[in-house]
Amino acid sequence: MDSSGGRIDQQTGFFANREGIGKYYYNHSRLSGRVPQICVLYGPCIAGAAYTPVFADFTVMVEGMSSMTIASPRMVEMVTGEDISLQELGGPAVHAGESGSADLVARDERHARQLVAELVGYLPDNSDERPPKATPTPPKYEPDGIDSVVPQEPNKSYDMRDVIERVVDRDSFFELQPDYGPEILTGFAHLDGRSVGVIANQPAQRAGAIFPDAAEKAAGFAWTCDAYNVPLLYLCDTPGFMAGSQVEKDGILENGKKMIYATSEATVPKQCVIVRKAYGAGIYAMSGPAYDPESTVALPSGEIGIMGPEAAINAVYARKLAEIDDPEERAETERRLREEYREDIDVRRMASEVVIDEVIPPSSLRDQLAARFDFYEDVEKDRPSKKHGTVL
Repeated sequence: MDSSGGRIDQQTGFFANREGIGKYYYNHSRLSGRVPQICVLYGPCIAGAAYTPVFADFTVMVEGMSSMTIASPRMVEMVTGEDISLQELGGPAVHAGESGSADLVARDERHARQLVAELVGYLPDNSDERPPKATPTPPKYEPDGIDSVVPQEPNKSYDMRDVIERVVDRDSFFELQPDYGPEILTGFAHLDGRSVGVIANQPAQRAGAIFPDAAEKAAGFAWTCDAYNVPLLYLCDTPGFMAGSQVEKDGILENGKKMIYATSEATVPKQCVIVRKAYGAGIYAMSGPAYDPESTVALPSGEIGIMGPEAAINAVYARKLAEIDDPEERAETERRLREEYREDIDVRRMASEVVIDEVIPPSSLRDQLAARFDFYEDVEKDRPSKKHGTVL
């Protein structure tokens, strides 16, 4: 795409008639989920031309070249009085980091072509087919190194990419929207040659709490993977959805429901791995046991609970602890209560009660996931008879 939109002085025959430009976007909508749609912006796309990139499943912008806006800077200044450049109004930085309308940003035209070539390698030709399989390769790093990557302490940060690179095939993780909602990682990968969609909490960004933009990003990605028969792998390590006045204004409930809905509606095989903590409704959004995954497994460091031990003790026993005058006795009581709570949310207890399927040593996680995706490849899921849901 490279278009400044329709010619205002020559609109007869293309703008409002039955087979004009309106039909173009109608066809985008009708084909959505039927065939993968990829748009590369090789220049500015303004007004109606800017709808093709946002209707596409995947949008690639090019640094210093691409932009997409609902109106030109001149029109914006006339309507609002705002004096702004085209790049400031709708360049890659805006749409890759703030609006979420761009999935990838290329360095130049050649790089854009390379990104598209990689992307189509994970996707089928249409929704009736399965994604192509690649030649399996070992992961970039040894899987048993996950132990050294994931801290035992729930509040310590780490980069979830270091876990992903110990699970999926070498250099196969193809991340989408890396600068938008960075608290969740989304992207395609190969697992023993099989295309999978990865949705993973990112503890290196705001402790992995789920913010509105991250929830929206994950919902859209899960929805797209389901449309094109790409199985989903959820890697869960989150304190849950973020709380506070600003996220309420930003639509945490609205976007959170979209993520939970997309996870619920997905009919492709799903695997959920409790990497460390799964607190609050975060376990729902990340396809926990109630969300019909083919399996929910956990690493030995995993915990599932309404909230973490510190918050729980403060919520339930704050008054009782405040009544203890001796600081040492209070600290000892707090420690004991915290340990009792931690035992209650430990994944070993969850496994013993068949809440989750299995606690897996990190060294065998990759092999287990590959075997489970292979076993459930032909799974069919029934859904209620209806025209469509109303959430997305």
